[in-house]
Amino acid sequence: MQNTVSNTTAWFNKAVREPASKNMHTQLGRHFEEVNEMVMVLVATDFETQILLDIAKSSLNALSKHLKRMDNVIRVRPEDRQEFLDAICDQIVTGAGCAHMVDMDVVGGLNEVNRSNFSRFNALVDPIFDPNMKVMRGPDYTKPDLSPFV
Repeated sequence: MQNTVSNTTAWFNKAVREPASKNMHTQLGRHFEEVNEMVMVLVATDFETQILLDIAKSSLNALSKHLKRMDNVIRVRPEDRQEFLDAICDQIVTGAGCAHMVDMDVVGGLNEVNRSNFSRFNALVDPIFDPNMKVMRGPDYTKPDLSPFV
């Protein structure tokens, strides 16, 4: 898993050499968008859980869209940086645990997503950004094939 996460970090180091506030907002927006994608595929087996999932979907969707179009509306205070990193690390651990609990190969899946993400770069191995500072798909982009890992 370490090399897999290192490859992800290498992609971000290549894509965004000197992150600015707008990059942070876009990344947080994308993060909440991805959490919402996970929530969208969950199936509730009772009414209360369905209501809570619907609220989460709506809130995560609104928050992700808001953050991706904004700048300077959210920050991590210097005194909270350790807690922020702890939360990010815990999300990686609990995400791997969720995949494990449903018998999915998260390491293989992340390697495939990394391969796909690196295919976003142009022929000069440089990122192409949209106006919101999201790395766009380059001409050689290929979608990840996660079927072997589920």
